[in-house]
Amino acid sequence: MKGAGLLKVLLALLLLATLYVGSLVLFPVEEVEVVGLKHLQKEAILARVGLYPGEAWLWVGPSRLSPLRQDPWLEEVRLEKPRPGAVRLVLKEREPFLPLPDGSALAKDGTLLPGGAPWAPGPRVEGRGPLPKADLLALAQAFPKAKRLRYTPAGYWVEVEGGVLFAPKARLLLEYAQAGSPLREGRIYLYSWGVSVGP
Repeated sequence: MKGAGLLKVLLALLLLATLYVGSLVLFPVEEVEVVGLKHLQKEAILARVGLYPGEAWLWVGPSRLSPLRQDPWLEEVRLEKPRPGAVRLVLKEREPFLPLPDGSALAKDGTLLPGGAPWAPGPRVEGRGPLPKADLLALAQAFPKAKRLRYTPAGYWVEVEGGVLFAPKARLLLEYAQAGSPLREGRIYLYSWGVSVGP
């Protein structure tokens, strides 16, 4: 009985090996297309998924995309087989938004993008302590003309052309922006009890 079970397993393995070799001959991967790239390189993407012309087209499946799904730069990853011999990787990259001092950037969804600072159009970010992602993103959107955002344990600074706003909590700066209050030259200090203006 044991011998018959072993024989079945061996026959199944032989059949799979035959199908694999046959698929290499009949349906090899002839064309690999990568669409949606802006900052990442095609060669690096293909190396990570191990996908090259000459492979068995029938055996290329979505499991190949696992390394790409771990990449913070990639928001969406999809594999398509538009016709026999052709494979298409459809990618959607996250866009860098806030440049950080270490050369990385924050995307608008709060994802940290290594090396993204050169492509980030938002205000420069400086600070000490844990990175308050949600507050910084909200401040950058509330003050689209900001040049720099700073944070420390004492509070937040928003630097605009000719002036600086400070508040101990990001919420106070957001309320100030939502109220449509004018941005004047000099320094504006926002507190829960009121506003102080300095030169």
